Formats: sequence, structure tokens, C-alpha cells
Amino acid sequence: MRLLRRADEAISVLLGVLLFGVLIWQVVTRYLLGDPSAYSEEAARYLYVGVVFFGAAAAIGDRSHIGMPFLVERLSPGPRLVASLFTQALTLAFCTAIILWGWRAAAREWDLPSMAMEIPTGLVLGIIPVTAAIMALRTVFCMAEDIRAFRRGEVLTASAARDF
Repeated sequence: MRLLRRADEAISVLLGVLLFGVLIWQVVTRYLLGDPSAYSEEAARYLYVGVVFFGAAAAIGDRSHIGMPFLVERLSPGPRLVASLFTQALTLAFCTAIILWGWRAAAREWDLPSMAMEIPTGLVLGIIPVTAAIMALRTVFCMAEDIRAFRRGEVLTASAARDF
């Protein structure tokens, strides 16, 4: 799990750095050289997709997604566990749907080249089911962690953001 957390965070950071570089290049070529780069806008869009989805996968494991912990914190431990497992089951169902539909979309668009960079569109779309699979795996790990914490009598925290 630690390796998985580090990997998706590292990929998201790397893609963010590349995105920043591409955006700087776009500004330089457009405003300083007067000849906009043909691929930078498309590359920035695709890099942004990667940053968002790999970042979302990392956020699931850290439990730093948007939530309403003040509602859950008012519950006793048993109902709190049920609410946590229920919301995580919904997340798992959503991730499963995204994996299936995203995989179909990526396969369908694989041979379609992108407009500027002429890379397979399916390659970019493939980021979505891959990261959804990571999110699903992280959700299962969080569910197991919640059950273990409940059995030990520990109070479940609704969000890692409360630790900051």
C-alpha cells in the first residue's frame, strides 16, 4: 500500500511538473516568439487529465476527498462504521463502472489519433480506467482498515484532513 501511495502521488507530481513546463512553453512560444506551439495546448489538456486522476487516486488512500465528517462524527462507533462502509461501497461501485466504461472507451478510441500530437486517443483515455482501478483498490484497503480499527475499538476518523 505504501508503494502504491508513493507511486500515484509521484506520478501526479511528475505530471504536474510537466504540465507547468508545457504551459510555460506555450506562453513563451505564443507571446515571446509570436508562433504558438502546435501541440502544447493538447499536451497540457492530457497532462491535466493525468494530474487529476492520479491525484484523486492518492486522495482516496489519504481520505482527503471532500466529505462531511461533522455528520459522521456525531454517530456512535457501530453506525459510524456502517456509514463509512456504505459510502466506500458506493465509491467502489462507481470505480467499477468507470473501469468498465473507461476501458471500453479507451479500446474504441485507441486507433483514433489526437489532433495535434497524433498519439492514440485511447492512450489518454486509458488513464481513466487505470486510475479508477487504483482508486477501487485503495477503497478496499480503506474498508479493511476501518473494520480493523473498529474491532480494536479505535475511533474512526472521517477524514485525514482532520490531522492537519
